[in-house]
This record gives sequence, C-alpha cells and structure tokens, in this order.
Amino acid sequence: MNFGDFTTENFKANLKLATSYYPSVSEVCRKLRINRQQFMKYMAGTSFPSRYNLRRICDFFGFDEYEFLMPHDQFSTIIRLRPAHTGNEIVLPPGMSELLKEAQRSRGMLTKMHGYYYEYYLSYSTPRHILRAFTYIYDWKDYTLYKRMEWLKQPHQKGRPDVYKYAGIVTISGGRIHMFDQESITGSELTQKILYLNYRNRITMLTGLALGVSGGDAHEPSASRVVMEYIGRTGNLRQAISACGIFPLDSPNIPTLIREHLTDGGQVDEPLRATTI
Repeated sequence: MNFGDFTTENFKANLKLATSYYPSVSEVCRKLRINRQQFMKYMAGTSFPSRYNLRRICDFFGFDEYEFLMPHDQFSTIIRLRPAHTGNEIVLPPGMSELLKEAQRSRGMLTKMHGYYYEYYLSYSTPRHILRAFTYIYDWKDYTLYKRMEWLKQPHQKGRPDVYKYAGIVTISGGRIHMFDQESITGSELTQKILYLNYRNRITMLTGLALGVSGGDAHEPSASRVVMEYIGRTGNLRQAISACGIFPLDSPNIPTLIREHLTDGGQVDEPLRATTI
C-alpha cells in the first residue's frame, strides 16, 4: 500500500482526532492492547494497521471501517455528534461487539415484531400455573428493545400484586430470535428467550423456550416453553395489563391452544428445573 495515498492520510487525521478524546495516547494503547510505538506510526501515517488491528481500532472507538477512512471534515462532523468519551468506557471483547452489531443488522427483520404481546409460560414459582405477562417490543436508535412486566397475582387474590419489570434487547442469530432481559429494579435477575422466526408478514404468535430463575428462596434455574401472543400496536393498555397474572392450568382465561402447547398436550405440568450435582 502506498502510505502517502488519501486513505492513509484520512485514517491518520481521523485517528488523531478520535484519540484526542482520551486523556492520553498511552491509555488508548493500554485499552487496545496495541504497542504504543506501533500505534504512533499509525498516527504519523508511516504505517497502516493490518486488517485485524484496523477492526480492533474501529470497534474500540465505535466506528465502522468506512467511517474511519472518510475525508477528515466528514469524520469530524460524525464524531461531534457522538457522546463525549469519559475515559472510563467499557471496552467490549470482539465477540460481544459483534453480537451488538448483529443486533443492529437484525433491526430490519424485527420491525414487524414491534407492538404489544401477552407472554405465556409455566410459572417458575407456582407449580401447575401459567403466568401471563405483558411485553412491549419497540425500536430504539439502531436496536430493537423490549419491556416486560409481570403481575404475580392469582385470580380473586386480595391485596396488591407483586410487580416485576424487565428491560431487554432483541436480536436474530442462527435463524432464531433471541431476547435477553434484566430485572429493572434490583438488576439481580436475567432471563433469555429463544423463539422460532415467523416468516409471515403478519405475526400472531411466536413460540420457543424461556430460561430463567424461580422466584422462590432456592432461586432454581428453570426452563419452560413460551408463547408470545401478538395483541397489536395500539389498544387499551390498562385493560390489557389488568388481564395479566398467574392462572391455574385449567383456567378459562388461558386459550386452549396456548395451554396445550405449554403443557405438551397435558403431559408436562411444571417447568424443567436444573438438578444440583
């Protein structure tokens, strides 16, 4: 490569600007785990990074390769619109960075999923009961996010229910929909759902597997079949939320098709639990 060409000149100028948002070049090199002497050659334009190091540099600063190679005036405009660096950012491992990029790439396919859902699965804490939660999937910047709310209250139960709120991200990988969320108040619970893709233009139901932890004192890892029933993008949310709760397996509030799917036609009546060895 001719290191005097415009590509190298653009990269040199853009790298200097991006690095200036950090307290020192040494700190950038330490976080990137790139030799400082080699990094200074990149900044001077006397050397151009390998494909591997270029990818690492782009991931660290949060830019795509084509952005780092833009004319300097265009790059300056882009970086000014980004949040200022504090010097304390968490540098994600390459695998995690790729996972977030995959979530961005999935955005177009996930657009048809946006809206409100009832989410059904076998209760981890109350045997022989089905929990119906409320989930909202929506678009945020380059990602598809969701919020989930659980009302742990059985029909005719007096008093206020226990309410749990979760926030998460949706992505597609390996031909499956993956949903990861965290309990919003204490941050002490993580849940994952893996769903089958629905290739129809209009989604009515999504099925798959939910993995979480029981709400009991033992906090046992558990897994259950899950059904997400689409209820629309608009509607009476107060009424929809009030319909959530914990219901016995034979409750008329649970659609027959959903109950049969969750219980495998009545053969399974509680979530699978991990066995301690």
